[in-house]
This record gives sequence, C-alpha cells and structure tokens, in this order.
Amino acid sequence: MIWRVLRRTSLLSLHIVFGLLLTPLFLTRSNGDVLRTHPHVTSWWHNRLADILGVNITVSGHRPQAPALIVSNHISWLDIIVLGGLTHTDFLSKYEVRKWPVVGWLAARAGTVFIRRGDGQASEISRHIADRLRKQGLLTLFPEGTTTDGRSVRPFFSRLFAAAIDTGTDVVPVALRYHIDGELDPIAPYTNEQSLSENLRGLICRKKTEVHVVFGDPISLSDHTRREVAELARNAIVQSLDMPNPVLTARPAAAPAG
Repeated sequence: MIWRVLRRTSLLSLHIVFGLLLTPLFLTRSNGDVLRTHPHVTSWWHNRLADILGVNITVSGHRPQAPALIVSNHISWLDIIVLGGLTHTDFLSKYEVRKWPVVGWLAARAGTVFIRRGDGQASEISRHIADRLRKQGLLTLFPEGTTTDGRSVRPFFSRLFAAAIDTGTDVVPVALRYHIDGELDPIAPYTNEQSLSENLRGLICRKKTEVHVVFGDPISLSDHTRREVAELARNAIVQSLDMPNPVLTARPAAAPAG
C-alpha cells in the first residue's frame, strides 16, 4: 500500500501542475464567452485524474447532447471528476470555490458558473443558468444543495429548474452510486464530517473506487411547473439508484462538444 500511496501522490501532484501549464495553451471562445480551456482538454484532465485515483467508472444510458441541464445526486467532489470526464459539461458551483487555491482557477478556466447563495439570489442564479443554456451548452448542477452519504436523495431546490423551463431546455437526470461489491461505499462520500484532505487520503490509500453512472431519459418540460420538474428528476434518480448495477467495464470517451 505504501508504494501505491507514494505513486498516486506523486502522479496527482504532477497532474495538477500539468493542468496549470496546459490550461493557457488550449483556449477556445464559445458563443462570445470569455476565453476558456477547450472542453476536450478538460475532459481528458478529469479522466486522467480518475485513473490516477483508481476510480473505475461504469455507465448506463445515453449521455446527453447539448443543450441540456444535467441534474445529479451529490455524494463527493469526485462527482465533478466523473461527470466532467464523461461529458463536456460546465458546472454550477458555490462562489467560495472560486477562491480556492489552484482548484478555483482551474474550475473558472473550465467554464464553471459560480453563484452566491442566500436571500435574494434566486433570480441572479436563474439568469446565470439560463445564459449558459441559451449558448447551447451542457450545464450540470446538484439540486440537493449539499452532499450525502449516498443512502438517500434529499429534496431538490426547485428554483434551480426555472431557467430550464424559461429556455425550453431538456432536463436530464443522472444517478451516481459509489459502491464496493454492490454495497454502498463508506469512503467516497465527502460530507461535512471530514476535510477534503481526509477524504482524499482515504481514496489514495485504497486499491480502487467504483462508481456507476446512470444517464436517464430527458424530461419533457411541457406544461410542468418547476416544482413538478424537480420532483420528476428526483424520482428518476431515486428509481435508478434502486436498479441493480449492470456489469459494464468500459468507460466511453466524452461526448463530442455540442
């Protein structure tokens, strides 16, 4: 195990440095947006990071095509690595992440939409989401508003779905399940009970991490309120999590940029 920890720690450090050097070299401008890292490079970086940490990803369903609002249950910071490697998606994140050393800068360059949470911010958040969707992009958010241990799915904040309804954009539910031999993984979840370094240390020390991703069918927004869409998306995710994991070994490459 000591060799595995040393190897992963070294590769992880090099990968982060490589990302800092690579990011400015592969920039693109999409639909008048500011310069950002090319989506193919971002997806490659996420996939390589998953490989370094020993994350084995299996997939069911069809990955969404842009434009779409992807909504997922939230268990770990690894969720971003997993979904970012499978799709060319941007993410909605709390503004505090923008101030994190290294990570905040890389996330901003990758097209992350940072929002301030609190009273009176609902319309501003909706505007940011709608703006990204109108530019024919993929945007992923975690409508539970926090991480869980994977044993349940919290109620969704329905206001996050208003922009999808306003822009007529499909909502695609995605279920994430971290498991060990079919049982829920106790190490992968990143909750308020531990620090990021503690969670990362647990992932680095063990042999592998297994996660199954289920891409659901797009939800039609016709004649639905945002509360109804939120409930439909949550129900689809809960039902997917109750399904047995199919035996899949191949991780498909990220979908072409929409």
